[in-house]
Amino acid sequence: MLPVKVLIADDSATARQLMVHLINHSADMVVVGQAHNGQQAVRLTHELHPDVILMDIVMPGMDGLAAAREIMCAQPTPIVMVSAGLNKQETNVAFQAIRTGALTVLQKPVGPGHPDYAVQSVSLVNSVRAMAGVKVIHHRKSDAAAYRPDIEAPVFIEREPPEITAIAASTGGPAALSEIFSGLPPDFPLPVVVVQHISSDFLPSLVEWLGKTASLTVKIAEAGEEPVPAHIYFAPGDAHLEVARNRRFRLDRTPGKASYMPSSDILLESVAASFGPRAVGVVLTGMGSDGARGLRAMRDVGAYTIAQDEATSVVFGMPQEAFLSGAACDVLPIKAVAPTLASLGARNRKEQTHE
Repeated sequence: MLPVKVLIADDSATARQLMVHLINHSADMVVVGQAHNGQQAVRLTHELHPDVILMDIVMPGMDGLAAAREIMCAQPTPIVMVSAGLNKQETNVAFQAIRTGALTVLQKPVGPGHPDYAVQSVSLVNSVRAMAGVKVIHHRKSDAAAYRPDIEAPVFIEREPPEITAIAASTGGPAALSEIFSGLPPDFPLPVVVVQHISSDFLPSLVEWLGKTASLTVKIAEAGEEPVPAHIYFAPGDAHLEVARNRRFRLDRTPGKASYMPSSDILLESVAASFGPRAVGVVLTGMGSDGARGLRAMRDVGAYTIAQDEATSVVFGMPQEAFLSGAACDVLPIKAVAPTLASLGARNRKEQTHE
């Protein structure tokens, strides 16, 4: 088996040297090129055809966002954004790059001797290895590329109007969530609860970024809080989020309870138990199978469930597992999810009006 070819783009020679060391010391990967700015990254991508790119966010001249945009338009390649810090400028650029087609954002590993070096190094190497196998698609400079005008919200069978929406997402999730949230009306009558697999260090920045694209209030859920309409709640990065029978949030930090923390399955199963058929479940793009079991639990109690389709998923892992397990009532392109949720929300509002 040929080694994974990695291109590293970073204006810091020290950072490049550290990442080259980590990649080249993995038996199944090799660094094929180094770039110190975005222009070089674009050129070397064309010349070297890497399997994955480690892209710094802030670089002189062409930054990581502009380089990612050019690469995803001309020669789609898995891109992992890396950041040295968590300042607003870097995180804003990183999430814009993800919306452009980059897969995820990671913190640059600290140097040897730091207590977090081993953990961060393993995380970086494992993420690069996983992302190398992702099949990415062309992204035009216009956002209109992914939309087909014939897409309509599905016709619903008779079911009880929902009172909550629960969403699971992983790789590619931030862009998908941005697409959904920006399409929901400011008076959306349901609370939305979300598990997004991302480094806990970046979660507050993701929540802040999504809050700028949505007309709803976006925040991290707190223990004991009751979810209310027109609000979007994210599971904290260090705890499982559940909706208890009294319909208030419960946080569980029990180690080893699930493969991921937070776990999509745990959230969706709790929504199934607390809301029964009066809920909507959505599994979006992502690796693995987290969320499939929980979505099945929701469908089994009569909730309406959605899996994102393969064509618009960055990684058709989680939604595929949901589909194969029979958990999804419908498989929809990402552009159809917000209109579908808005339609379901309108049914909830209509019921409340007639009470």
